Amino acid sequence: MFLSPEIIKSPKVHIGPENSQVLNLSTISLRNSRSLWNRGVFDKQALLTLLKDFCGAQARIFQEGCRPTLIFGERRTSNSLCSSPLEIFKIKIMLTLFRKRIESVNGILSDIRIPEEKQKDYKIEEVLVMNAPLIWPTWEEWKARQNTIKMLDDIEVNMQNRVGSCGAQGGSLIIGINNYLEDEIFLKCSAKPVYASRKNAGPGMYGDDLGKILITTGTVFEILYPSPNDTETNMSNLDGYISAFQALGKILRAKSFIYVPPTIDAFAQILAMGKPLGLTIKFGDHEWGLEMVPQIKDTILPYGHYIVGLQTGYFTYQGKKTIFIQDSHGVNVGYGGRRIITEDWFLNNRILFGQLFEDLNNLAIFNEQTEKPKYQWRQDLYVGCINEDVRMLQLALATIQDDEGYLFPLATQKATGQFWGITRNAVQRFQIKYGIEPVLGYCGPLTRAKLNQLFN
Repeated sequence: MFLSPEIIKSPKVHIGPENSQVLNLSTISLRNSRSLWNRGVFDKQALLTLLKDFCGAQARIFQEGCRPTLIFGERRTSNSLCSSPLEIFKIKIMLTLFRKRIESVNGILSDIRIPEEKQKDYKIEEVLVMNAPLIWPTWEEWKARQNTIKMLDDIEVNMQNRVGSCGAQGGSLIIGINNYLEDEIFLKCSAKPVYASRKNAGPGMYGDDLGKILITTGTVFEILYPSPNDTETNMSNLDGYISAFQALGKILRAKSFIYVPPTIDAFAQILAMGKPLGLTIKFGDHEWGLEMVPQIKDTILPYGHYIVGLQTGYFTYQGKKTIFIQDSHGVNVGYGGRRIITEDWFLNNRILFGQLFEDLNNLAIFNEQTEKPKYQWRQDLYVGCINEDVRMLQLALATIQDDEGYLFPLATQKATGQFWGITRNAVQRFQIKYGIEPVLGYCGPLTRAKLNQLFN
């Protein structure tokens, strides 16, 4: 698209006080702008507003076939009016300024579970000490690593469009990455089976529901069951999802999911283990656009969004601790579809939770080295207890196996002494193994008696 020199009054355009950016029209190339216009990539209204302000005339856009033409009053301008390079100021509508804005959808719904249900959550604090020191590389150092370059080249970026399927997009990405870490080949997984299996009827899904779907039904490869990503209706049915796909989904599914506290150090510790990490972020209307490093601006936060921290993706950026995430808005946002999330988002309580999808048996690193402890338990233990009795209980359970493996995984050489969902599950398995009822995961008199007999 061209403007004649009679209309253009200055080779520079200031794009509003809020953005404080300048377009130098004499140096910007027009290449591919017409095809981008026809595909609807440009925000025509934003362009028109700019040109009205810039030219001081009544402008309108006239679509003549596939050629967009600008009209100012009775004057029509097109490339036919431009006779020499010295007379031409070329405009390429820059993608970062005039591409259509991301239309935000509330993709992760607020947790409405009662406290008793939340107590059953698996928490990483039970198996890992979350304050281990890390060496933080710089952004420049991290992105120059060969394994980083390969990872970013191999892993595909999803595009959810206007569907509230960010949780399913992120969850299917995590399954794909976990498979990639095992086989060294990335095969994109479908978000549709995950989204269509959610318990709510409207857009978006609950975080705990996402976790349960990924560890029960799982998903299949995108090539087998493509995600249309066009409408809520088309993403919310399982038409054609045959029994063979259901069986494959159970093979690819995650084995368990563990909540990670929303601190940047805890997240970085998981990423340093070479694991991807799902996380939920809250943002407002002016915060989640096209930029690589989103900034906190709003106080009203209507949107919950699910994104994925990429394995090893932690570093410092402009002096701040940051993590590197993959979004589900295509490759034209951020850094090829990825973004840098600074510690500011954690400190301002914008990160709600993290989810690590990992087989607990993979965390049982030190179980075989653990000697059978000698201890006597004299008080009941239950969810929420944090003390020495719990620590010794965890060490004891770490030496006992059932058909699924060790009852409690020792991911570090020391037990944490925190009784949450993982410990509760281990006590339940202990009660099943030794015929103790009821199987509630509560370490009461009968359970303590059996423990005292075994570990006297």
